[in-house]
Amino acid sequence: AVREKINKSPQKNDNARREEIKAELNEIRDKQAALKKTRKAVYEQLDAINDSIRNKVGSIKGFQTKIPFKTTEEVDARIAELESKIEAGVRIVEEKKMLQEISMLKRNRLSVEDVDGQQAAINKEREIYGELKKNIDDSEAKKLSDRYEELDAEFKLLHADQSKQREARNQLYDERNRLKALLDEQYQKMRTMRDEHRKNNDEYYTFVRQLREYKREQEQLRKEQEENEKRQEAAKQELELAALPAFESEIALCDNLAIFLESFVSSGADKKSQQEPSVNAAADAFDGMVIKKRDEEDFFVGKSKKKQQQKQKDPKEKKSDSLKLPLATMEAFFDIKVTVPTKISEIPATLTKLKERKEYYIAEQPKATELNKKKAEEKIKAM
Repeated sequence: AVREKINKSPQKNDNARREEIKAELNEIRDKQAALKKTRKAVYEQLDAINDSIRNKVGSIKGFQTKIPFKTTEEVDARIAELESKIEAGVRIVEEKKMLQEISMLKRNRLSVEDVDGQQAAINKEREIYGELKKNIDDSEAKKLSDRYEELDAEFKLLHADQSKQREARNQLYDERNRLKALLDEQYQKMRTMRDEHRKNNDEYYTFVRQLREYKREQEQLRKEQEENEKRQEAAKQELELAALPAFESEIALCDNLAIFLESFVSSGADKKSQQEPSVNAAADAFDGMVIKKRDEEDFFVGKSKKKQQQKQKDPKEKKSDSLKLPLATMEAFFDIKVTVPTKISEIPATLTKLKERKEYYIAEQPKATELNKKKAEEKIKAM
């Protein structure tokens, strides 16, 4: 029965086709090798151009992190802006800072010009890269690869069919024990391959996880460095602001208010002629000064009783002695904590109070300035 089954088993009649496939596969491999050799020089040139572009771009980015200007026109515009501000008049501290910035910009202008040249070189290399890329024809390589895969699949199919036939013959020759040994060997190979695959897979994911952790750490370091630079810049600005003399705006406000009120009591003109232009001139007296915003309730505190008393007075007296001030002027009195005069007769007392407040600010100026410096230093330490 076993011999009959062997005689009836399929014979090796597909070797001719297998040999044809082998010959054509070898021919395709030779063509692929020749094609790869001809393209090697082009790919090397593309890699060299790509490396050059990457290096130039990195150099430009590194320079632009230090100087926030991309073109010489932006540098010249910034220099012109600073010079115009200096000509218009600024404080000595600000003028010194602007002059230092102008000097730095003039030194770095040549570097910005070099950046323009590098950018032009990058654009040129990108054009060359694109032209070389277009000249590479991948259609022939794709055609050879597809044909190779097609033949390889057919070869594997024939090989699988032949293996099955061989196993069937071996089963007839060696019966159960030989077949069992063969199957055990195949199963062991499969387990080995599976274990090897699992090991390689674990190593891959371990590498990916380590790479992700490394990138996260690098990003964290970069953020910490940026935060540190921001804190240093904030500390520098804090110290510069704290070094400015205290109460400068309050002292100037006292002087302007005094000048404004003196126009109401100057001799040689009647009260009506004094009052009308004075109110209109209020805008000139406080031009350029910043007044703090307050609620409307603060503007009219303490006026209700005076208004009731004024109703009982003679209308002529009320008209001649009453004092109407603009809202901005009233806010200025509130800022320096001086009572707003509502009558012309109250102006002398208010002038005296303004003088006292000015003397107070001048006396407290060194102490307040030093206190501001101390607070700024403590704030910087806390940062």
